Amino acid sequence: MKTSLLICGLIGCTLLASLWGTALGHKLHLGLCSLTVHTRELRHHFQHIRKSMISEDTHKGVKLLRGDVMKNLQAMDSCCFLRHVLQFYMEKVFSNYSSSQSLHRRTTSVLANSFHSITKDLRACHAQMHCQCSKEANEKFHAIQVNYDKLEIGAASVKAIGELDSLLEWLESFHD
Repeated sequence: MKTSLLICGLIGCTLLASLWGTALGHKLHLGLCSLTVHTRELRHHFQHIRKSMISEDTHKGVKLLRGDVMKNLQAMDSCCFLRHVLQFYMEKVFSNYSSSQSLHRRTTSVLANSFHSITKDLRACHAQMHCQCSKEANEKFHAIQVNYDKLEIGAASVKAIGELDSLLEWLESFHD
């Protein structure tokens, strides 16, 4: 009896520690803007659908979010670029994604809501700091849109969601 209580206690403690870890946000420094983003929570939700998105991707040779492109952005462009990418995901990717699986619909809804919250914080910072996007940042973002638009809408959304790992990895590179 004591053993089972100890195991349950450990499981409960592990679950509590896990929830506490995902509740903590990380301060990101994106050019002139600093904001708190819950990257662990985003990654946690994404992991529920990641394998499915990758297996459903029928355009393995096409890459929308290239890590090297994002990493080579000037520091001052990171905030603006992120704002464009998050807006793109909310307006095009998540809104055009459909699935018969309720887990996928719920997960993409949670991600979209999180992206909306981050976008609000970015907009406030942009307005306060009077940030401008460079021509290079706009061109890099435009390339993402062009590649997305070349694909059939459903396949493009699956591809973009499957590549969220690249976006999350890039965001994590801005942690304190």
